[in-house]
Amino acid sequence: MGAGEISPLRALSPGLVFDTTTRDYLNFLCFYGYKEQLVRKLSGVTGFACPLGGPSPDLIAAGVNYPSISVPRLFAGKTVTVARTAMNVGPSNATYAAAVDAPQGLTVKVSPERLVFSRRWTAATYQVSFASAGASKGYVHGAVTWSDGAHSVRTPFAVNVV
Repeated sequence: MGAGEISPLRALSPGLVFDTTTRDYLNFLCFYGYKEQLVRKLSGVTGFACPLGGPSPDLIAAGVNYPSISVPRLFAGKTVTVARTAMNVGPSNATYAAAVDAPQGLTVKVSPERLVFSRRWTAATYQVSFASAGASKGYVHGAVTWSDGAHSVRTPFAVNVV
């Protein structure tokens, strides 16, 4: 995953980006078990508060708005849903449609299936749900690719079926 040629000129106009914020990383530390007071001290961010609850321990890293998805444990009969927020850095009035490349035995659903951006620098959130439908045990891989006809943005995923 991720190996191949790069096109520097296409990289200047990616279409969509995934803005990982300082808050994402601070929340990650909270979910990982660091106390709120220590997170504030380490980061220097005054007034920061750890969110209540949070993801299950298996999905701590999945909560970071990163352009890839990792699900460390997917149990049979269970569904895991991960959210991502994409920002349009391309032209205004862009509509991106999702295409899913899923391995056999893994059901992957994207909601919504289209992201509509009326302006540049606006963001849209979507969810990707994973369910085992007879997938073999171990890691399986695939991707969700968003396309507006001019840009193609690939979000690879790795799911460990247990």
